[in-house]
Amino acid sequence: MIKETRKVQRTGKSTLIVSLPKRWATENEIENGSILFVSQKQNGDLFLSPEISEQDQTAKLEIGEKSGETLVRDVISFYIDGYRTIEITSNRLSAMQKRDIHSIVNKLIGPEIIEESSSKVVIQDLLSPEELLPDRVLKRMKNMTRSMIQDALSTIIKQNNELAYDVMQRDDDIDRLNLLMARQFTEILKSSSISQEPINPITVFHFMQAASNLERMADYAAKIAEISTQIDYDQSPVAIEKIPEIISMYSNLIDESISIILNADNIRANQLLDRTLELKRQLSIMVGLSGKMDDGMRIRLLVSDSFERILDRINNIAELSINLHIALLEN
Repeated sequence: MIKETRKVQRTGKSTLIVSLPKRWATENEIENGSILFVSQKQNGDLFLSPEISEQDQTAKLEIGEKSGETLVRDVISFYIDGYRTIEITSNRLSAMQKRDIHSIVNKLIGPEIIEESSSKVVIQDLLSPEELLPDRVLKRMKNMTRSMIQDALSTIIKQNNELAYDVMQRDDDIDRLNLLMARQFTEILKSSSISQEPINPITVFHFMQAASNLERMADYAAKIAEISTQIDYDQSPVAIEKIPEIISMYSNLIDESISIILNADNIRANQLLDRTLELKRQLSIMVGLSGKMDDGMRIRLLVSDSFERILDRINNIAELSINLHIALLEN
């Protein structure tokens, strides 16, 4: 066992460096430009490794005759748990099982099938962890969710079924990003990776919760789009003229909620909570809920319910921002 001391030195204005034991570097073929992996243990000690064990990042799943949602949930669980490679085996994989496996891969960002035979399918994650950092994932989800809500509301005015189906299809993309965010949080907890700009696990936990709320907003947008395709109806003039105002209002609220949590701004978060409370009071008026209970009324009631639920999710993100602000102060 190598036991040596090293003196920490400063290079540049803020970077601290320490030299490696020469014998260790030689034995592990470390030279200029080599990549080393540094992780922090719970007691604060740093662990230095020339490579990450492939075995530690590989999951082996014997599925027997398992198929359908049970198989989907198992593979997604391994994905969220941070495994880079998933080996799925059986005595003989049926056509249905292979179809399910291909369907699973399409639900995830990064994994691709790199090997396939009659008894084994190997899925490998080809996405580099640095390609989509948690804050970038959250911003992308925000932009996509906002766009879905805008287009879903537009389908009410235009009764454009093609646009409505496009909104419903985009819901799958939001689901994929939400799973990626959950995976990133797990990886950070497991590795406690040290980088030039370390990511605080507490921050990523709150980002993950915010992403979950965006995912639910996207579900409501898909629901609004679906509703617009199901019933032929004549919207009341009041409802139609209010929709552009609603589109602008919700777009701004979603943008602001994510801006607030990215900056852990508790003052703006409280202001946003006050605004959404007032908007809830005005909601029934803005969607034009009046008159007899005809198809148009039923549509507006269902859409109004989705509006209110989206506001609830925006509230959740504002509250997460307050919680994150306090948590970062304490740490």
